[in-house]
Amino acid sequence: MVTHLSRIGGIRSAPVRAAFLTVPRHLFTPGEPLHRAYANDIVLTRTDSAGNPTSSVSAPGMQAVMLEQAQIQPGMRVLEIGSGGYNAALLAELAGRHGQVVTADIDPRVTARARDCLARARYPQVTVVLADGEYGVPGHAPYDRIIVTAGAWDIPPAWPDQLAPGGRLVVPLRIRGLTRSAAFEPRDGRSRAAGQPG
Repeated sequence: MVTHLSRIGGIRSAPVRAAFLTVPRHLFTPGEPLHRAYANDIVLTRTDSAGNPTSSVSAPGMQAVMLEQAQIQPGMRVLEIGSGGYNAALLAELAGRHGQVVTADIDPRVTARARDCLARARYPQVTVVLADGEYGVPGHAPYDRIIVTAGAWDIPPAWPDQLAPGGRLVVPLRIRGLTRSAAFEPRDGRSRAAGQPG
């Protein structure tokens, strides 16, 4: 998986590569065969009564792109909105032992599953919070980075408001039927697009 993600340009930096090599993705996709757990594809973890997906472990290619955009450094405070567990573990690797990772989701079954998976993979330092991501998690703010792993059509005011000075927001915005991950750095009350890693 890591070789593939490096080849297609998803993984570009040594820290992101090391995080992917360290975190055991199969522990966050229980019941899936290894070839599925490590494929560059979404793994559904929850559906509603009509069979529509409501929670998943994102495709690692998208996760790699977003982590590279976030440019997380050791010691940073990071908020993830939309919790599956796996991405929070990758964030914990990047933030290091002196960093702080908070992951939040509105669905109590999703947060319970994330806690379970994170404990199994030995990431007890990640704080899992039951919360409506639209409002962020003000109790642990400010954050150096906010990464949104749930679908978004807009940027609620709470997200840039909870960033520390110099902070960065990474969000997959759905525009005209397509989803594109974008990084923003709020400055003087406005969110400006951040430069992409090169």
